[in-house]
Amino acid sequence: MTAGGTFVKRVLALLCSVVLLAVSLCGCGTPKNANKTIKIKLASEPATLDPQVAQGSDSVTVISALYEGLCRLDSSGKAVPGAATSWQANSDSTEFTFNIRSNAVWNGNVQTLISNSDNNGKVSPTPLTASDFVFAWQRALDTKTASPICSPMMCIENSVQVHSGAMSADRLGVTAKDSHTLVVRLRYTCPEFPKLTAQSVFMPCNQQFFNYAAGRYGMERATILGNGPFSIPNYGWDHGKSLTANRAETYKGTTAPLPSALSFTIGSDSSDSTSSQAAMNSASVSGTSSDSTVSAGSIQQLIAGKLDASALNASEASAARAAGLTVTSFQDTTVGLCFNASGIFKSADLRRAFVQVLHRNTLMNLLPAGTQPADDILPPAVTFGGQSYHSQVSSGQYLKQSASAASEGSKLLPKGKKITLLCTDETKALASEMLANWNQAFQTYFSLTSVDDATLLANVSSGSYDAVIYPYTPVNANAFTALVCFQSGLGGNFTQLKDTAYDQILSGSSVNSSQLAQAEKYLNDHAVFYPLYYARHFYGVQPSLTGVLYHPFGGGLDFHSTGKNS
Repeated sequence: MTAGGTFVKRVLALLCSVVLLAVSLCGCGTPKNANKTIKIKLASEPATLDPQVAQGSDSVTVISALYEGLCRLDSSGKAVPGAATSWQANSDSTEFTFNIRSNAVWNGNVQTLISNSDNNGKVSPTPLTASDFVFAWQRALDTKTASPICSPMMCIENSVQVHSGAMSADRLGVTAKDSHTLVVRLRYTCPEFPKLTAQSVFMPCNQQFFNYAAGRYGMERATILGNGPFSIPNYGWDHGKSLTANRAETYKGTTAPLPSALSFTIGSDSSDSTSSQAAMNSASVSGTSSDSTVSAGSIQQLIAGKLDASALNASEASAARAAGLTVTSFQDTTVGLCFNASGIFKSADLRRAFVQVLHRNTLMNLLPAGTQPADDILPPAVTFGGQSYHSQVSSGQYLKQSASAASEGSKLLPKGKKITLLCTDETKALASEMLANWNQAFQTYFSLTSVDDATLLANVSSGSYDAVIYPYTPVNANAFTALVCFQSGLGGNFTQLKDTAYDQILSGSSVNSSQLAQAEKYLNDHAVFYPLYYARHFYGVQPSLTGVLYHPFGGGLDFHSTGKNS
């Protein structure tokens, strides 16, 4: 072989190596389905994006993009590093030490207000510190905050006393050992505590920026300071219409966010009538009924490809499956009869009478399609101590029908008082049957008011109701959290119950499954919440969408690792 031939071969070999190296680098670099804008539908405008106050899966979905707790949850619901790189527990899981990332910073919009510039006028990102978590948690439990979602924090040492005002906030069992070390002390053994820290109420809050927001924290773009993988750009929140969150360049988490942006559409889009009809025709051809509930929802935009992901109702879920969309659901809600325990139904004896005249067998024949009769107040998926709660306790403790309930209730009924039962269209058949039972038993008149979901939730939240068929979704899967929310004065206590006997059951320094079973039985025996059926939450996404994380119990969706296949 000539020297020239050898040289040519060497050059070719070198070129092949370069090409292979380039291909290898492409494979190890940004995935091919990255850098996409993900389009998501929010059913309604988030009232606030304050992590310590906001409730509802829509708000939580946005907050999980803008903020990051100590931990995140992976696809199996396991705690993985978030703002904390690692954590350690003591022998009985009553104390946890979290190690916060040294490169974690705030990436908000008014950073210059809380940052110091160097001699050249360059502003450095504001570090995230352990003190930001201490302030956030103390604030969430402060009675002045009136957080409706603070019940998951009731496992922390002295949380009950801080929330009631009996102790100052600095007595809460959370301490910044140094700027990057957070120590948390708990009331009882809770090995799943790191999972709880992924919830929005546990996310950090910068005290200086919070004070700057002057009562508007989380209400608009200029008063949001996040530490998460995305941030809202200038003019990114058009109230009532849309919200955009772009990838935050200062975020240095364990894994970089995959989408370049999240584009949230708020509420209905009346301009889409043509594609809506076409989509519904498609669903009809597929053998799915096209009722008014479906046509008024998000299914048409999903089928038309104008949305990548959206929450759905049961009817829309059926149409979505028929159209080839990916549908995920969670049985995380118990729908039941709830009384306002601070009004006409303050008497447990009166509540009991109203429950025990009901013909349960007839009611069970009127449940919405696809639902399951509920034997318990807490839905099946709740856990305690890392195990199924319902496998540890007795089931079916709801009040049974009583022959003497009618006469007892008639004696206790307030004279001349109008009593109204609140429901939605979905539960109207159940509500009508209940009124028929009450009218027959008490020989008096009761009224029925059917409203949309948002109005029902708003009325219950403000205490503006007598009785209601209410969808109770605990804020997480922990049974203690689900039951402690019924305690007196606790934010999120939708029953308005103030009962020291109930409070005492869960107020000890330790908690076990027997106490939880006693608490649930107490709620049943005192007719605080009468379980009717278990309901599901549904989400629909495009089949091309990968990496969406779905979190039940109002946890919303996490799009951190979401991409689109071409």
